Amino acid sequence: MPETSIISLPPERWRDVKQLRLEALREEPAAFASSYQDELAFGDDVWRARLTSAAQRDGNMTFFAEVDGALIGMAGAGWPSKAKLRHVAEVYGVYVSADMRGKGTASRLMRRLLDELRSLEWIEKARLDVNAESRAAVRLYEKSGFEIVGRALRELKVDGRYYDLHMMELHF
Repeated sequence: MPETSIISLPPERWRDVKQLRLEALREEPAAFASSYQDELAFGDDVWRARLTSAAQRDGNMTFFAEVDGALIGMAGAGWPSKAKLRHVAEVYGVYVSADMRGKGTASRLMRRLLDELRSLEWIEKARLDVNAESRAAVRLYEKSGFEIVGRALRELKVDGRYYDLHMMELHF
């Protein structure tokens, strides 16, 4: 079985990121606040910017899972530059391709992401929102140390159906 690597990517791999992100939005529309149609409309400059060193420096990081040169998963986090909010990182975009699930990839992505966040002395907390019906995702986040701290009712609307979100936090 090929080995899965957890990596960051150079800007030249933006097309791979675009493909994985659009797959995530298409395959799991109730898992993300963004939609496939929203991000399909992004120009190439937006996709390139997601991987630039400036994006990393300005408060974002994303890690990818790769097998034999193909991206199979991702997990990202960002934090605002505002002094009063800079201590809180927002976890986003966690996804593993359906055929690669159940192999610990999401756990490895989360571990790498959280280790990197912990290494930033100004980050004191990570937070995220997750579809309350996504039991596997909720379990992943709980296993990673997150706790449910609230619930937003009817927060997402996908194809006429509403979904509640759990708000989860992890304090470092």
